[in-house]
Amino acid sequence: MKLLVIHRLLLSCGVSVVTLLLSAADCRAEESNLEKIKANAEKGDAEAEFQLGKVYFTGNDVPQDYAKAAELYRKAAEQGNVKAQNNLAAMLLAGQGVKKDEAEAAQWFRKAADQGSALAQNNFGWLLTNGRGVKKNCKEAAQWYQMAAEQGLAVAQSRLAELFYFGADGMAVDYMEAAKWYEKAAEQDVVSAQNTLGVMCENGMGIKRDMMAAVMWFQKAAEQGDAKAQSNLGRLYSLGTNVDRDPLKAYKWLKLSADQNEVTAVNLLADYINGLTPDQVEEGQRMVGEYRAHHSKKQP
Repeated sequence: MKLLVIHRLLLSCGVSVVTLLLSAADCRAEESNLEKIKANAEKGDAEAEFQLGKVYFTGNDVPQDYAKAAELYRKAAEQGNVKAQNNLAAMLLAGQGVKKDEAEAAQWFRKAADQGSALAQNNFGWLLTNGRGVKKNCKEAAQWYQMAAEQGLAVAQSRLAELFYFGADGMAVDYMEAAKWYEKAAEQDVVSAQNTLGVMCENGMGIKRDMMAAVMWFQKAAEQGDAKAQSNLGRLYSLGTNVDRDPLKAYKWLKLSADQNEVTAVNLLADYINGLTPDQVEEGQRMVGEYRAHHSKKQP
């Protein structure tokens, strides 16, 4: 029963969008040099075309214009600019500023991936995993994910781990490889990886069984609001299995998870709350409120 819940979690937590090479810091740096960038772009400078495309994409100092952004990305991409190739592909995949064309998106991601772009390698791997614009091929996807993962890209590490965990589409299940890559992603704060690594530590799947490590990883993900991790952490505190039983912490985490409609937590809390005193419930509610107040302050 527990593993079925885990599988549902992993399927729901896969990142389903590709990554563009955009950042607020980049765009702020561009604003002071906008005229220079425009002038260089008009001369056909590929990097300037890419930078100006980002400005139009984000709408910094110019009216936001996805079509113009795509046009500039294409000009730069055709000159071999790897960042423009990745971003153009992302826009083609989404139909953003251009007619949606998943096959062409795959072609541009592949061009950028062949040039060593970790983002594009990850994005092309995602297309292969999901059969978007290319024939589905999880074994080949794993190769691209691994290239990106070895460059330190956290999302690629998590996706590669997931393929090893499930043995997707003919791949052999390999919990040791899954644990290895989940740990790397978890250390970079990928929430779903932290929760799944906690599950693997709890059950000794591909890694030495370690309840303290399981609690640590569940805690890290739970503190970031992950409902599955909150449910897992609440379950451990409610049972006291190889960890100190703590009714208040159990209530807090199960309640936070149940309020996000996590089915396992809803069912566990319904039974668990009957064994608590009114004072314990009141204190648990105070802890829930304290958590929410603290985390609301962290929101931008």
